[in-house]
Amino acid sequence: MRLSTLLVLVPVAVIAATLGVANREEVVFKLDPFAPQDSAYAFVMPLFLLVFLSFLLGVLVGAATIALRHGRRARAKRIAASTVPDALALDGGGRMAPPNS
Repeated sequence: MRLSTLLVLVPVAVIAATLGVANREEVVFKLDPFAPQDSAYAFVMPLFLLVFLSFLLGVLVGAATIALRHGRRARAKRIAASTVPDALALDGGGRMAPPNS
């Protein structure tokens, strides 16, 4: 493992562990804030778990966004690479262009 990776990951791990220890009290996470009596859409969990799950959700959404963008660009490049030689081989009338002598 590189030294720069360790220099970043060790402080992040220490901060995450500190947050986890300091925020152990349980909180109620409600998916429907307009119905305060309904507990069917509420979860009771430690605050640090809620924070870490939020970060994890953000990372997953970001990774999915990057993967979808990459897939579109790769498909566009594949299509462009397959049509450029065909487009260069044809002249304006749809006939094969004569070879240059």
